[in-house]
Amino acid sequence: MSNKTLKYLVATVIIMLLVFQVGTLVANFFGMAWGAGSAVVVMAVSFFSALSARSGGKNSFWFLLPALLFIVLPISFKIWKLMSEDLSWFDRGIRFAPFLLGFGAPVILLLVVYYELRKRNIDD
Repeated sequence: MSNKTLKYLVATVIIMLLVFQVGTLVANFFGMAWGAGSAVVVMAVSFFSALSARSGGKNSFWFLLPALLFIVLPISFKIWKLMSEDLSWFDRGIRFAPFLLGFGAPVILLLVVYYELRKRNIDD
């Protein structure tokens, strides 16, 4: 596969993870209709930021900013929710681990791969 194809695949997976996680958090907090609406908003913002990043040359700011925003907000919300419960630190860690391993770490690793692939395409 070419670097361009890999870059598009990585960007698609990042957007899918973001849509799922933000939609799930909002649906749990406000209900299913709000969750579906927020998933559409996340997908639209991610799509338009990817288009802006494509035209930005070396500047990946327009892709990375919304992605980081949609990563930081769910992680912050999850941490705030865990801190407000009366649990031991071990229990908090156990309850946070699936979220971190299933969402936070994969998205951050995919962003690193996307950034490196983007640099390769610009350098070529």
